[in-house]
Amino acid sequence: MLSPLQSIRPTFLSLVLYCFIIIINATTTTTLTFHEAYSPLFSEFNIHPSRADKAVRLLLNHFSGSGIISSDYYNYGFFSASIKMPSQHAAGIVIAFYTSNVDTFEKNHDELDIEFLGDIKGKPWRFQTNMYGNGSVSRGREERYRMWFDPTTDSHRYSILWTPTNIM
Repeated sequence: MLSPLQSIRPTFLSLVLYCFIIIINATTTTTLTFHEAYSPLFSEFNIHPSRADKAVRLLLNHFSGSGIISSDYYNYGFFSASIKMPSQHAAGIVIAFYTSNVDTFEKNHDELDIEFLGDIKGKPWRFQTNMYGNGSVSRGREERYRMWFDPTTDSHRYSILWTPTNIM
């Protein structure tokens, strides 16, 4: 019979090996340019790619926000964005970073969301995570949190790691 320590050791070593493989794969992946990987979804006048075309600024003004859509389909992957929230009055504004198959399968909508819910200046921002499966939150979950830091002072990185077996 295995002791508790002996039964944990193989699991821990498997986890270390898995993390090592992910790190090696991440260092060998190539990054596409913005124009290779994305197209404007709406308000192209608020979309500003960097000079090297490796990053993009999506702006929000009094008339419109902006949106981009990937040029390819993905089963899973690492999706990340550096976002700075507006410091002005933002009640009623939702800033979203999400993945979706909305145009691919009719009536079978799947989506992973990170949404930032604006508020009155000086009050804490909230963020909400959503997971839709087959067009319904009943197959997923929605959680809402108050942000414990001020997201208007600087850009912060928000990410979704989607593997064949987990979403983190």
